[in-house]
Amino acid sequence: MLTKVKVCGIKTEEEVQMINLYPVNYVGFIFAPSKRQVTEERAIVLRPLFRKDIKVVGVFVDEEPQRVNELIKSCSLDVVQLHGNETVEYCNHMQAKVWKTICVKDEDSLYSIQKYSTSVEGILLDTYSKDERGGTGKTFHWGMVKELSKTHTIILAGGLTPENIVQAIKTVMPQVVDLNSGLETNLMKDNDKISKLFSKLKEENWNE
Repeated sequence: MLTKVKVCGIKTEEEVQMINLYPVNYVGFIFAPSKRQVTEERAIVLRPLFRKDIKVVGVFVDEEPQRVNELIKSCSLDVVQLHGNETVEYCNHMQAKVWKTICVKDEDSLYSIQKYSTSVEGILLDTYSKDERGGTGKTFHWGMVKELSKTHTIILAGGLTPENIVQAIKTVMPQVVDLNSGLETNLMKDNDKISKLFSKLKEENWNE
């Protein structure tokens, strides 16, 4: 099984250089208010520094659709990750592939997946928090979603680390794993943690 890897919250040239050393498939620029937020100007500078095979994801929360489409163009975004209350109509208006985030609190949280399934490329499952949209560093009960990857493209997020990545993939079998704070020390990506992540994946033959 090949599981793709997304590293989210990239902010600096040093982090880009680090990412380019590993078989990362996706990187994330967070445009929504966040400790890891980047400006359009910053993203434009960083975008061409990535390896050509790495796809770039823009993360938004209830942004005006026209503004998202402007950033898709100016920052050459391959995917938009929508973390707010965006509707199906909103998703259909996007000029790039869409990953719609579902924040998992309980099984009732999952009912909305079906309505998005024909409008988006993937469903991103993240941990529910009343205070934050993503980047919580906390996991949710993976057993609730272990059947979803059979019928949907699942991007698993929420508190993933090199220490729990094997169990997460074995349980959920996602097509993509999305890591952020679990690869950081003091809000900066940590080369040792990224190296450990890919060592774990290689041991299981889960990444090229």
